[in-house]
Amino acid sequence: MPTRIPEEVVTEIRERVNIVDVISPYVQLKKQGRNLFGVCPFHEERTPSFSVNEDKQIFHCFSCGRGGNVYSFIMDIDQVPFPQAVAKVAPLAGVDLDDRYLSDEKSQVVDEKTQALRDLYQEATKLYHHILVNTQEGEMALAYLHERGLDDATIDAFMLGYAPGDDFLLDYFKNKQVDYQLLRASELFVAYDDGSLHDRFSQRVLFTIRDQNGHPIAFSGRRLVPDDSQPKYVNSPESPLFDKSNELFNLDLARDSIKKSKQVILFEGFMDVIAAFQAGIKNGVASMGTSLTVDQVHQLNRYADTVIIAYDADSAGQNATKRALDLIQQNSQLKVLVAHIPDNQDPDEYLRSHDAAALTDVLEHHNENPITFNLRFLKQGRDFSNQNDVFAYIEQALALIATVDEPVVRDSYLRRLSEEYQISLDALNDQIRPLLMQRAARRQTPQQAQDVPAKSAPLQDLPPTQNGVQAVGRVEKAEQILLAWMLRDNDVWLEVTQQPDFAFSDVPYETLYMLAAGYRQMHNLTEIDDLSAFMDYVQKPELIRILTDIENISDDLFEDRQAVQDYVQVIMEVEPLEAKIASLKQQLAQAKEMHNDAQVAQLSVELINALKAQQAMRNKGGQ
Repeated sequence: MPTRIPEEVVTEIRERVNIVDVISPYVQLKKQGRNLFGVCPFHEERTPSFSVNEDKQIFHCFSCGRGGNVYSFIMDIDQVPFPQAVAKVAPLAGVDLDDRYLSDEKSQVVDEKTQALRDLYQEATKLYHHILVNTQEGEMALAYLHERGLDDATIDAFMLGYAPGDDFLLDYFKNKQVDYQLLRASELFVAYDDGSLHDRFSQRVLFTIRDQNGHPIAFSGRRLVPDDSQPKYVNSPESPLFDKSNELFNLDLARDSIKKSKQVILFEGFMDVIAAFQAGIKNGVASMGTSLTVDQVHQLNRYADTVIIAYDADSAGQNATKRALDLIQQNSQLKVLVAHIPDNQDPDEYLRSHDAAALTDVLEHHNENPITFNLRFLKQGRDFSNQNDVFAYIEQALALIATVDEPVVRDSYLRRLSEEYQISLDALNDQIRPLLMQRAARRQTPQQAQDVPAKSAPLQDLPPTQNGVQAVGRVEKAEQILLAWMLRDNDVWLEVTQQPDFAFSDVPYETLYMLAAGYRQMHNLTEIDDLSAFMDYVQKPELIRILTDIENISDDLFEDRQAVQDYVQVIMEVEPLEAKIASLKQQLAQAKEMHNDAQVAQLSVELINALKAQQAMRNKGGQ
């Protein structure tokens, strides 16, 4: 196991090299204003948007959002972990790095508790798998998997298992005298009010969830018999090992295939991934039973150039496809396609009713681009015998077509719209022209974006972009600016940290906040003005990209100290209240549909109170 490279060695190497010298072999850079620009090596582009700041020794792409210091660049361009990136830069700095810091092993130094939890999950996985394939208790679960078309080799590869009842796993670990606190922390068990533990999974076939290094970290259990009193699936909650927003099912097995093909297939369910894998489609992954997250998109962006979304064809699947499509386009430069699976089948069903070649053909040749998918998606729920619905659809379709840059492609969509709804092409062109002019006026070159400071009000008009960075939601904009301010100004750090129960809404920002607290204490700092050095401490690429983004925020946004409390209010009060109001409105609509008068009355009162609180907040803030 390699020895951790001392921080002073990492710092010495970074300070003795010029990031321009490291990047130049990969990117042809030209001076433009204060920075150097070139074509980004991480995605296809025609206009250079890859910027290198020689003074700050950081890089940033204004299109795909990648950024960081010299080590981050090598980690991304060569797909190597941090120690190997340091080793590659060391000769350029004239530093001889001791061999004990280098190793090809994928193992990482982990703390004792994490290793104990890993060992626990590894043992539980082996036990559940043994019960499935070798015991009478697992026969029904094994038969179910065989009926779903899985062979024994695939069942072994994915370490599928079966959880019997009667606290079988708990008794097993008790007999081995495993510590109670470790068992409780593992989330393999449910703790009752009296403190007793009980198996979380009982009489369920288990899908083993592994991290990207292949360590079992969670399970998803499917019931085998109809029982409306029990949910169809029971999933592991988050634990010290498992952060569902950051994990992708099967990434450990799919990663090499994704890196080789530069393409990843995003499935909706575990069975879709496993069935496709058995059929020879090795580059499939799935999110953890929830909507796709920004962290997951960033992970895919590290390995692939193209994402094919192959969700179910039903209404829920199409809605999930729309959310995933928007999220990927807003948070990466990945090319996105949507697989159009015939007969309204999900991938697993289509594979079982056809064959591997048929599914491969669908994934390769029956894809929609985002515009085509969205045009079809916009038709959902509309009555096209109603003229108002037709006009509303055309208005939304034109807004979508206006986002197409290529005139020939845009014209083809307009002609298709003209023919389908018997509207003259001239009329459609007249209606789309103002939209195209507005879009052209909003465009900026990366250098223009860098030189124009954002001058927006903190709460109501937070800037749609931060100096060219991809647009984000209002709460994340507040988090970006507030975190940047806290890092550079100790008075702001103290003002925010003294707020009772303050926490950032999004996990990456809260993580950076905690890392910054440790970094300040370790180095006895009152401010973190060298973000390149802090990046070495952070190391995680998705967090380094956030630091690169906030480095580009205009100084104008740090002048009015009263804005600090405005940002805190957005993060802790405004956004949570808006989310609560939206949830109450949805619940109220459902209660009305069910004619549940008592629930309608209760929810109406709650909604009125929430709206009053929102109005009071606006009056207080002068919004």
